[in-house]
Amino acid sequence: MNIVSWNCNGAFRGKYKFLADYQPDVAVVPESESPCYLAKNSKNFPALSHIWNGFSEFRGLSIFTFNGYHAKIADFYDSRFCLVLPVMIFKASTRFLLVAVWTKFVGKMKESYVAQAYNAVCFYEKYFDENTLIMGDFNSNKIWDNASGNRVHHDALVQKLECKNFGSVYHDLNHEPQGAETQPTQYQYRHKSRPNHIDYMFMNKNRMRDVNSFSIGDYNEWRQKSDHMPLFMNVKDCR
Repeated sequence: MNIVSWNCNGAFRGKYKFLADYQPDVAVVPESESPCYLAKNSKNFPALSHIWNGFSEFRGLSIFTFNGYHAKIADFYDSRFCLVLPVMIFKASTRFLLVAVWTKFVGKMKESYVAQAYNAVCFYEKYFDENTLIMGDFNSNKIWDNASGNRVHHDALVQKLECKNFGSVYHDLNHEPQGAETQPTQYQYRHKSRPNHIDYMFMNKNRMRDVNSFSIGDYNEWRQKSDHMPLFMNVKDCR
C-alpha cells in the first residue's frame, strides 16, 4: 500500500499530477480544496473517496483514496478537532483507522498547533489499534518546545504516542532522535536556508517491520510545488 502525506501549499487541483508517478493508494493533503471546489475546477480527478474539512473551500485537510481503497469519517469523529480527522480506510479485507493531521493557529497560542494534535490524540487514543496510522502536517518540532507558549509541546505528544507504542516512521527507520533530524520536511518561504522537520507519520512499533520503504521528497524537485516536501511510505497491507 502506497501512502503519501503532503501539505500541497494550496491549488491541489493542478498538483495531483506530481504525485501520480508514485501511484498513491491513500494521500493526506493539508491545504487542499474542498470536494465541491475540485469537482468544479479539476476534470476527471481520479480519487474514489475524498474526505475533507476546513474553514475555506480553498484550503482544508483532505484524505484521498485510489486503486480500490475507500474512506469514510469515523463514527466517533468529534468536531472540536476539525483538522484532526479520524477516517476509516477499507478495501476487501483491509480496514484501518487513519488519523489525518493539519495543525494551525486558531486564535489562542495555547490551543494552537501541537496542542490541537495532543488533545485530539488524548480523545481518540481509545480507538487506536496496531494498524492505526497518524500522519500529516503537525507544525511542531521538539526544538521549539521551550518557546512554544503552549501548555503542551511536541515532546509531550511524542511521549503520549509512545505510551500507546506508536513511533515516528522517519525517526525509527533512520535512528535519529526527535529534534535532531537530518532531513527537513519543510523549507520556510521555500528557502533552502530555512529548513524544518514538521511533518510526520506515526504508526505502531509492532508494524514498523511491515514498512517496505519510506522517503522524503527532494528539495530541488518539490520546492516549486510547495514549501513542504511529501512523505512517501510503502507498507504491507494490514489484515
